[in-house]
Amino acid sequence: MDESRLILRTASELAEAGEEFVLITVIRTQGSTPRSAGAKMIWRPQPADAPAKESAAFPNNSFGTIGGGQFEHLVLDAARECLKKRTHATERFVLGAEAEQCCGGVMEVFLEYHGRPAHVVVFGAGHVAQSLSELLAPTPLSLTIVDDRSEWNSAERYPGAQRILDWKQGVAAATKEPASTLALVMTCSHDTDCEILRDLLAKSPPVFTGLIGSKSKRVCLFGRLVASGIDEALVQKIRCPIGVGDTGKEPHAVAISVAAQLLIAAQTLRGTGFPAGERSARA
Repeated sequence: MDESRLILRTASELAEAGEEFVLITVIRTQGSTPRSAGAKMIWRPQPADAPAKESAAFPNNSFGTIGGGQFEHLVLDAARECLKKRTHATERFVLGAEAEQCCGGVMEVFLEYHGRPAHVVVFGAGHVAQSLSELLAPTPLSLTIVDDRSEWNSAERYPGAQRILDWKQGVAAATKEPASTLALVMTCSHDTDCEILRDLLAKSPPVFTGLIGSKSKRVCLFGRLVASGIDEALVQKIRCPIGVGDTGKEPHAVAISVAAQLLIAAQTLRGTGFPAGERSARA
């Protein structure tokens, strides 16, 4: 198997495993350069629990090469920025003094961030949640339904979702990887909604937390959360009402609006790109 195919296969395996990584591709060269357009490599943050064999396969957390030396270190610095911002970038490098090379060529690379798929945790297995699960089924978003009512939170109603029948366990699932989790609170009880929100905010709040309900419900529950000791700045980050607009009050219509909001939020997490930069290493 040639190098590019092997790197693409490795990228596919990392993506399937839900690992974060940056795929780096040389897209254009000019003058004397160590690699040609099309050369690829992968950089990822090394998992803390990675076995020794896996660590050896990823020296310096990278797989493959686009030229080596100080130039490649500069590229990996750019890759770290892409991962930090969860976005893509095109960077231009002049192979001069900064890259500790004297060939003077120019290389442009495309850095493509791949992150963990967003995880949606829905508290409440009612009618809106059921419609929402149907809408999200063909999307990359993974779905967990949390409700202690087994007759509502059943495999028949939610065939493609993970199901949790305990509120506390649901909170633990929603706060395990908060940077990639979108949580929706829509139980059949305002008191339960308030308790779940308090638990979510008291731990590691998901990057997106939404509460179904009206503006009056927002005022009521937000006030209760602040009175219970939750920092008001955190409370104000809760999206309520949820959805992208008024699509109607029927459960499926509400679910359409909420699904659109989740997909937009997930796209933001993945990154939509930032302006191309230039990292010159001029002699």
